[in-house]
Amino acid sequence: MNRTLYLIQSSATATQSILAKLKQIYSPHDHVVFLGEAVAILNQTDIELFSSCYCLETEQMLLNPDLVSNLTILDYAQFADLVLQFQRCISLK
Repeated sequence: MNRTLYLIQSSATATQSILAKLKQIYSPHDHVVFLGEAVAILNQTDIELFSSCYCLETEQMLLNPDLVSNLTILDYAQFADLVLQFQRCISLK
């Protein structure tokens, strides 16, 4: 199965545009990691399409508290393990 890991590292102003692009190419078996400013502006509508979403624990303080149960929070070791599970990783900025 061809799975893709998407790393969303966009600025706050670019995140909505990046999410629109991601929704066009995303497949149900793909995984999405939100990083940096992208974490700060997420809402439920932004992530409802994605079945496997993640955020780094160091950036959890930026996350809307209502979304904590919808994302898997990763430490760096778990993030590294996740990345190693994929042959294809795409960073969207």
